[in-house]
Amino acid sequence: MWGWFKGGGGDAATPAAATPQGQQAPTSLFRYLAARAGGKWEEVATNAAPQLYDAHEDSKKAPEWHLEVDGAQEPIDTVVDDQFSFEAKELRVTFFSGEDIWALKFGSPGAFERFLQKYNKAAFENRFGQEQTEATEVKLFGDFAANLNGVENDESRQAWVEDMDLDKPDPRELRTPTKDRVVTEKRSPIHGVVLGATERSYLMRDNQIDVMRNVVGGVEDTGLSFKLTPPPGAVGLGGGSTPTLTPPKALLMNQERKMNMISPLAGSSMWHADIETGKVISEWKFQKDGVDVAMKDITTENKAAQEHDSSVFLGLDTNRLARWDMRDPHGIVSQAASPIVNYAGGKDYARGTKFSCMATSGDGYVVVGADDGKVRLYSEKTLTQAKTSIPGMGLPITNVDVTYDGKWVLATTRNYLMVIKTTYKDPKSGKDLCGFTSRMGANAPAPRLLRLKTEDQKLTKGAALEKGHFTWITEKGRQERWVVASCGNYTVLWNFRSVKIAEPEVVSYGGLTTVTKYHMVRKDEHVVDSVFMHDKFNRATQRADETSMVVVTKTHVYAVGDDDSDEE
Repeated sequence: MWGWFKGGGGDAATPAAATPQGQQAPTSLFRYLAARAGGKWEEVATNAAPQLYDAHEDSKKAPEWHLEVDGAQEPIDTVVDDQFSFEAKELRVTFFSGEDIWALKFGSPGAFERFLQKYNKAAFENRFGQEQTEATEVKLFGDFAANLNGVENDESRQAWVEDMDLDKPDPRELRTPTKDRVVTEKRSPIHGVVLGATERSYLMRDNQIDVMRNVVGGVEDTGLSFKLTPPPGAVGLGGGSTPTLTPPKALLMNQERKMNMISPLAGSSMWHADIETGKVISEWKFQKDGVDVAMKDITTENKAAQEHDSSVFLGLDTNRLARWDMRDPHGIVSQAASPIVNYAGGKDYARGTKFSCMATSGDGYVVVGADDGKVRLYSEKTLTQAKTSIPGMGLPITNVDVTYDGKWVLATTRNYLMVIKTTYKDPKSGKDLCGFTSRMGANAPAPRLLRLKTEDQKLTKGAALEKGHFTWITEKGRQERWVVASCGNYTVLWNFRSVKIAEPEVVSYGGLTTVTKYHMVRKDEHVVDSVFMHDKFNRATQRADETSMVVVTKTHVYAVGDDDSDEE
């Protein structure tokens, strides 16, 4: 059931110190001294007494479990939430209480396991508002109950590494992109970046787009820009004659000669810009059966489509998935004064799907995230029914990505990134199958989480994780090497190989294997986005192919390259 140690993973814990027969090994309490001691733990009690209690036990309200710890000079009482982190080898649980970070270090594996099981039950009831039973788990997670409850058995772990040569690690995976240089500084705020796979990339600023030049190791500022001036007769993003906001979503198309842009302020409108002339040349309408429809996200029909002469792209709204084609029914790109994007398939869903974001693989597989935390996998042929629907764990999905080969999906939430392995073996035939084309259900390997350590959550002032990305690959035979996300003033990097081979030394969210080994790059202001350059712009050396990245803050752009030393 819910909780990793029930799955038989207790052998990962270190043995406790010997205690007299019949006596319970003591539990120590530590407080983290950040500013005062440069990141040092202080022991404040050698015989702490942690206990969990329901604050609503005597009422008819839904349960609200708290952790109370006796033994410290000051009382500790905090709501049980998903921010607790359990470290099996250290027999330690780390958590927030007020503004402080605390850690309980248990004296024996048995005491640690018993507390973890009690915590998992309490966290489940706080999150879902109902008692944790096998029936409620099946009701919430269906066939995935055995996969999302943290029971990562040996078969699941083996599935994560089956495609890897563990004896010959790729030397490129040992080098971390951390050295950076300032590319440009802007006075008005930067809202986003659109990286190209050919010659140019673009910064989105107010009602202006700045043109960057792609070079080996990063980007350069060309000094060129163009205004988002609406074409004659267009209403503008803010409803007036001129736009008031740079569209938050922009998509390169047609060998990166064109750019499509949408904004919530534009309703059902899409702006189409000619990159070569630097002008917005037309305003298109999304329509289905003659009725205007809105889109809140758009993406290419496959991961390499922007490099090719394609007029097809995908879009979503809260309860709609659609395939759009800028050609008219006769196959020619529309030249009408008020062009309409041709609806080329999809589905309007009943209320409640809460779609939020989407991405595509090299073969055109489609992954869709939702505000209710669900992740849906669609084949390249249809958007009418998800082959696999993975239930959420309580937090909205704000961004999704998928590897070029479609074997791995990355879903971003404010507290964690979830990595999903989409391939599995059919237990009957032994064949390798894919969740994009067949339902994974109980055969899916348990997902893994990428999270910040509790101490680093304090360092980032509780900022949300945003815009998780894999390394950018658009051709077969290449492997994504890194996962990156932005968090407040920081860029956070996880080695993807380390994620695949991770042992359940740290667990969270009911026992899911959680990777807290990463590298952080700090900036002096909020990081808008951290994105990898296309693989062709990585600098080749005798040791390895370096990974290049662009980090964009509110007013600066940085080109980030590899460090000179191996990752620790």
